[in-house]
Amino acid sequence: MRGHPRALSLLVLLVVAVARAAAGDAALLPGTIVPKVICTAHPEQSYALYLPSAYTPEKRWPIIYIFDPAARGLLPTKIFKEAAEQYGYILATSNNAKNGPLRPEMEAAAALWDDTHLRLAIDNQRVYAAGFSGGARLASHIAETCKCLHGAFLSGAGFAVDGRPERANAFPVFLTAGFLDFNYGELVRLDDQLSSLNIPHFLRRFEGAHEWAPPVVWSEALAWMNLEAMKDKRLPRDDAAIAREFERFRSAAKEVEKGGDIYLAARAFRQAAEAFEGLTATDSLRERASDLEKNPWYHLGEKHEREDLSTEASLEGEILGLTRALREPCADRTQLQQQASERIVDLRNRALDEKKEEKKRVLERARRGVFAALIESGEPLIDQKRLAQAEAYLALAVEARPEIPWPYLSLARCLLLMGRKKDALDSLERAKGAGLTAQELADLLTEVPEFRALAGDLRFQKLVEGKQPATEAR
Repeated sequence: MRGHPRALSLLVLLVVAVARAAAGDAALLPGTIVPKVICTAHPEQSYALYLPSAYTPEKRWPIIYIFDPAARGLLPTKIFKEAAEQYGYILATSNNAKNGPLRPEMEAAAALWDDTHLRLAIDNQRVYAAGFSGGARLASHIAETCKCLHGAFLSGAGFAVDGRPERANAFPVFLTAGFLDFNYGELVRLDDQLSSLNIPHFLRRFEGAHEWAPPVVWSEALAWMNLEAMKDKRLPRDDAAIAREFERFRSAAKEVEKGGDIYLAARAFRQAAEAFEGLTATDSLRERASDLEKNPWYHLGEKHEREDLSTEASLEGEILGLTRALREPCADRTQLQQQASERIVDLRNRALDEKKEEKKRVLERARRGVFAALIESGEPLIDQKRLAQAEAYLALAVEARPEIPWPYLSLARCLLLMGRKKDALDSLERAKGAGLTAQELADLLTEVPEFRALAGDLRFQKLVEGKQPATEAR
């Protein structure tokens, strides 16, 4: 992806730009989310767009290119909207870039860049990327390779698998991690790594799992990125804004301290001080951080976090060591699956029964990490027609997280391809019991080719109608 449109000739670009200017791009209403803007040069690509209500083409505006792992353009745009309105950012979220091969993701990102730069008044000194999970890895990859971004917002994951932060290629990074996110440990380690490289960054923990951080977090994130832009002279200094945000970040650190975790409170005061370094006096923040760091509970909290992350990795590793062996040609798949199932059920029950919040988080992150690994292993095997192996992985994924519909649906798809309709319908029943609606079940007929085989099935029709299937229909 480059810093100028690449797919059209200069003449065509000028013609289209003039036509758009004359028409005023009336469909792109400031203050309103447009769910689907079709890219002019690449009509197979589209994106959700939000222009702040004050938007006018007479001035340049910062922009955030957003990538969701499932190409859900509307979802993160809604989450970011309040913060974007408050701080005057354009949001452009791809409806095409999703987890998978890198090339289609980069093509979607390039189309997004080209079309927004053709249509909109963008401040090229304040261009950012944001992403969740695999989308975060894509956002960081773009920031590392294109040299055209000025920061990244990474939620639920860090850098690309083959990427790593480097001081020579540094850019500000705002990280968000849910306390129950199976990638929590990765983001904590990345926080330490960025500190060692002296790269501007901020880690915002929140109560949640592997998901986009809530809207309030993104308000803090955009405020923090504005501070970084002021430090770099890409945004004019605003003393009133600095004073206002200083109070916000100090108050947030005090709230962490009120929660009773001395270790996290000290980290909160320390990174708040770093956020305002060079912009205003930070002595009060640094002094409070130093005072907390002298508290014995600080060192105990630091030790506990290291031990918790080690325990989590050990719990996952024990189970995943068994499941990796399922791919071996001579493996006793039945025995391995049984052993893995026993350990997964034990982990799930321990997480359910644990009363101490800190220990419960560790067990839950491990359980969710095992689930993610099983899904990521099992679903590609369906497309590879290695159905027996896929079934083994997906059945274990059900054991790991029986409370959500996703693993039941993947397993049902696999079973249908194996010609086991009855078992597939059993799995769909369990998906419905885990919260899948009748409408979502009906949508499977058009959205997933394998489920079309159920279009005329009486038992499936009863599921869609919301009725309990009769025993004889089984």
